[in-house]
Amino acid sequence: MLTLLPALLGAAPAAAAPALQDEIARVLQTCSAAKYPLPAITAEQRAELDRSEVVRIVHHADDPEAPSTAVGIALLEADRNALWIAAQDPHAQVDPSLTEFVVEWLGVDDALWYGYLDLPRPIRDRQWVVSSGNNHPLARKTGDLCWEHKWTLVSDGLPRARAMVADGGIGGLTVEQLDSAVYTPVNRGAWLMAPLSDGRTLVAYQATSVVGGAIPDWLVLQLTMSRLQSVLDDLEARAQHWSPSHYTAAHAAVPGGAGEPIPRFGGAAAAAP
Repeated sequence: MLTLLPALLGAAPAAAAPALQDEIARVLQTCSAAKYPLPAITAEQRAELDRSEVVRIVHHADDPEAPSTAVGIALLEADRNALWIAAQDPHAQVDPSLTEFVVEWLGVDDALWYGYLDLPRPIRDRQWVVSSGNNHPLARKTGDLCWEHKWTLVSDGLPRARAMVADGGIGGLTVEQLDSAVYTPVNRGAWLMAPLSDGRTLVAYQATSVVGGAIPDWLVLQLTMSRLQSVLDDLEARAQHWSPSHYTAAHAAVPGGAGEPIPRFGGAAAAAP
């Protein structure tokens, strides 16, 4: 799961299809009941999506003092199940500078996740604990069309993660690293996925991040916006090439957006998690 700094690869259609643009509009409207709804997009932006371009949006909060959100939307050439595995599977390596592990499972697909971001010196490393989970009511309300995985910062989560690192050195981290890293004051966001009739999947990623210290909010937003293309590219590549070979019969079941286990690739049914 990518939580701090989060696209499309493949041949673009020769011309934008109005019917598909209308479908995109309907899907986005249906998914507007998400915990973190997407900002409205224009007809031109829907055409950009149909041309296999990434739509990048800075979504400003109503409160001028609140941080803005970086939003990336794309139509990816992969099955939603494969994309979901690529985004949710704890074995996925999304960033070599990022270490993540589950601190505690709170339910079938709700968990506390610890994240540690190794930054170049002299910048101090960043860390966080987020509560993450799937939006089951959204999936049910939309007839399983819209899947949302969301996360938000837990202000008091660090002591539990520190105890785990002290016990076993999880992820190669040391207590000294945790004690010297900055705990980020704001970290929330979501993945949103919905299949389309042309075989592609509408995927949206959004992140609201404040990392604290001497790094200004505007710089964090700028860096996040600059990475949206690669975040979605990498997700698509993992879904195409990694998910089908990784999520097979020997793998523990991964819940989809409604909490039901995703069938394993290769024809094996997924047991209840």
